[in-house]
Amino acid sequence: MTHQEKQKAFVAMIKQHERLILKVCAMYTNSCRSELRDLYQDAVCALWMSYDSFKGESKLSTWIYSVTRYTMLNASRQRKLETKAISNSEADTIAAEGSDSDVLDELRQAVASLRSDERDMFVMWIMGFNPGEIGATLGMSYGTVATRITRIKIKLRRLLKDYKEVVR
Repeated sequence: MTHQEKQKAFVAMIKQHERLILKVCAMYTNSCRSELRDLYQDAVCALWMSYDSFKGESKLSTWIYSVTRYTMLNASRQRKLETKAISNSEADTIAAEGSDSDVLDELRQAVASLRSDERDMFVMWIMGFNPGEIGATLGMSYGTVATRITRIKIKLRRLLKDYKEVVR
């Protein structure tokens, strides 16, 4: 593959998975759009640097998620960002330049209250990854991931139940 062909394939991959990259980046920003753009650029650079390392042993989206996640973790350490998990829906909102609602804010706070490993699993799950793919990314078995996702959902239901009671 020539360098130009490689570049074209890479650009096509980035365009196809742009929302996934934005969502992962949005998990590690304080909702500042300029910071989100910076993190997105960092992720794209990291993906380009490791593009040749993708061997097709996992789904492309799983590899993209992993590279982007590790890039964000490194960026948050380097920049001392306050890591803030946000929901899949809110990441869509930020990516589309929309505004937050009270419900999304409450969901973001509930997800942010999860431990880092729980947050990673939950965010991957709501992005459509199955427990096997999540386990392969995080180094856990299918059963462990499935059990933990169930526990995380129960935990979030309890947290959000308080919000529903206040709203009623």
